[in-house]
Amino acid sequence: MERTAIDPMKKKLRKRRYRLSVLAAILLLGAIGASAQETKETPAVTAGKALKLSGYAQFLSTIQDEGLDGFSVRRMRLALSGEILKNVRYKLQLDAVKSPVLLDGLVEFAFDEAVALRIGQFKVPFSQESLTSSADLETINRSQPVLKLSPGQDIGSSGRDIGAVVFGRTSILEYTVGVFNGAGINKADTNDQKDWAGRLVVRPLPFLSLGASVYDGLYRPSVNVESEKRDRAGLDLAVLTGPISLKSEYIRASDGAILKEGWYVQGGYFFLPKKLQGIVKADSYSWNSKEDLDRNGLWTFGLNWFFAERTKLQLNLEITRDTSGKTTNTAFLAHFQAAF
Repeated sequence: MERTAIDPMKKKLRKRRYRLSVLAAILLLGAIGASAQETKETPAVTAGKALKLSGYAQFLSTIQDEGLDGFSVRRMRLALSGEILKNVRYKLQLDAVKSPVLLDGLVEFAFDEAVALRIGQFKVPFSQESLTSSADLETINRSQPVLKLSPGQDIGSSGRDIGAVVFGRTSILEYTVGVFNGAGINKADTNDQKDWAGRLVVRPLPFLSLGASVYDGLYRPSVNVESEKRDRAGLDLAVLTGPISLKSEYIRASDGAILKEGWYVQGGYFFLPKKLQGIVKADSYSWNSKEDLDRNGLWTFGLNWFFAERTKLQLNLEITRDTSGKTTNTAFLAHFQAAF
């Protein structure tokens, strides 16, 4: 009786040993084949260059007259970048707070400093503030006109879309021009026409940059409505000299038959070099430029304390006003960012 009970166990052990032997043989053959392939063909991979891992987390506390007070984890981002081959770069960025989580997924072919190609999902080349990383903003929130009118920001896609661009720089000029779906991140196109975007930046002096952006497209928010014109044009200015910074933008947009526009002016000063910065910002947004009453103004007063280059505490006082100058909301925001 004991023998008949032990035999099935022995059979199971033999089968497991046989499967493990077969698996080991497959792995050994695969390793030999890979080794032989590496011997025959040596690809020009820059294996010596390390991958770059970076990320940041942002925590926000809000106290305001209108709306709910509270705490939030605003962003939790992780980015990986590096080179696949010589002059072929990639970047992947995820946000654990967003849904969907994929923000950037791109590959760049750097033919020359003057000409390079980028394909995938990334930021649309429009507006200096929209192109500035959330980790590097001097105010906690972006300005109203950038959030409402800049391509990709205006449809809740963090300024990003799927497409391809050619970009480069020569002397004092930088340019980017490309084509996009126009539907936003992680989405298929909703119409047959592709959207075009272009941006040109001139730096006549080391501390001065002048930018111009254009966007021509169609947008169809759902299958039940017709696609509408979605055109934008913008101008921007930045002066960075010593402890002083000055930035400004103007954006004009057409959404179907509705004309919209907005602007902001921002000034900053480092009271303590690379440690304590004061910020004052005024912006204005009109969601119908034909109607004088369809306009909001926003004043932001802020202090930034830098523990490290990108780890900082930001305090902002935001005062929102309507066209008549009446205050419609006052908010105090405390924002902490930890970055590496």
